Amino acid sequence: MRSRLYALACLGLALHLPVSTWAETIKMQHVLQRVVDQYPSLKTSVLEVERARQEAKKVAAQLGWRMGAYTGVNRHVSLFGEPTDQLEIGANFSRSLSSGDSVSITAGVTHDDASSSVLPMLPNPSTATRIEATYRRHLAKGTHFPGYHQGMLAAQASVQLAEAQRSALYDSLASQVIELYMAVNITRSRIENTEQAIARSKRLRNYIRKRANLGVSEQKDLLQVDAQLRGLQAESRGLQMLWRNKVVAINRLMGQKPGASFEPGFTRDIMLPKESYDQLIKEAKAHSPALMSVRARVKLAESTIELKRDAKKHQLDLVLFVGNRGNSGEIEVGPDVDQNEMVGGLRLEFNGSADRSGYDADIRQALLDRRIARTDEVRIVQDLEYLLSGLLTEMEAGIEALHAYQQSVKSEQAKLDEAEKRYRAGRTDTDQLIQFEAQLAGAKLNRELQQVELARRYQNLNLLRGLMWQNVDKSHLRMSEDNR
Repeated sequence: MRSRLYALACLGLALHLPVSTWAETIKMQHVLQRVVDQYPSLKTSVLEVERARQEAKKVAAQLGWRMGAYTGVNRHVSLFGEPTDQLEIGANFSRSLSSGDSVSITAGVTHDDASSSVLPMLPNPSTATRIEATYRRHLAKGTHFPGYHQGMLAAQASVQLAEAQRSALYDSLASQVIELYMAVNITRSRIENTEQAIARSKRLRNYIRKRANLGVSEQKDLLQVDAQLRGLQAESRGLQMLWRNKVVAINRLMGQKPGASFEPGFTRDIMLPKESYDQLIKEAKAHSPALMSVRARVKLAESTIELKRDAKKHQLDLVLFVGNRGNSGEIEVGPDVDQNEMVGGLRLEFNGSADRSGYDADIRQALLDRRIARTDEVRIVQDLEYLLSGLLTEMEAGIEALHAYQQSVKSEQAKLDEAEKRYRAGRTDTDQLIQFEAQLAGAKLNRELQQVELARRYQNLNLLRGLMWQNVDKSHLRMSEDNR
């Protein structure tokens, strides 16, 4: 405990900060939360997802009613040579149905006023009215409204793609946090190990000085310990500078002041996950941003294929219409005219292109896009399987190595304790004692470094499974209705 406090005091002086500022222990989850709270690119990714969601609203608008109207006046010469003033007013309403069919209602009024009437039995002025309802069914191109249905699927895929990109950004930040946080722990372990070695060297130096005063120790023993102590102190200063650099880097991610200090900590009781390999790979696939992205690309390609195939078809429509037409006006001979009659009918309309090679090229491109995406999907799944297997194997080996290092520390400590007893009894020299102390320091450092590496792999496994974000609050990144 004393050696640790001494190490922390040295670091506090190096950072020009009081020792009390080291009281706060920040776990990696807290670091990740602070990164999420302030990182600007995350807010941009939220806007990108919201922008993608607007595409579905644009597609859904295809089912809305469309309105049109016209009015105008003109003067023309009739077949009989009389100048005629004409007033036209009309309006139409139309809507596409999700089935692909469409309905429309058209109404119009035309008023003609000729300067004179050559034929007295014709009304002048005259007013013609018409109202007509039309139902159009697509028999080939446009059947089942692919523009709407495939458009909705493409909009959903675009949202999925934007969410995958956002998730990839999250994981990229988490990966940076893991590397920086573990690098900080490695540096701290090396500093503590060095400070412990310095404390042991100082104790040995004091012991040698006492023995020298009694005429037991030689000057060379004191010189050896002083040389070792100066080397350790130089190493400690270098590690303190490295610590400052690591702290500045991680504070930058968290949006803290560069000199803000903290004490890192991580879980040391690490075990292999209890879940089976099949369950773990299932979790990894469900979380994988790359897999989510490539599956969105498959959906987009399939949507494009359907749209291009539909565009290649000839247009063949069945049109049913029914309405009323009226004609009224004044005539010079006989009573005024006021006629109304029902009209209706059924017709087929055809429209096609003789050269459709361009459509074939578009379809081929879309098919290739889907094939590329599915090939990438297979590769990504294989990468996930290899990555997961590698992490599990490394963790298993790391746990065994950690146990071995723990036994090594016990052996080195026992060896040093025995050597110190022999040294006090004058049965061994200073060189061997210094050598044994260095071996113990090396064993402890190897144990700590192995512990950190095991924690790194454990966190990378959590990142692969999507567990890193379970306790991170991202609610502030969601857009409220007022901000949309």
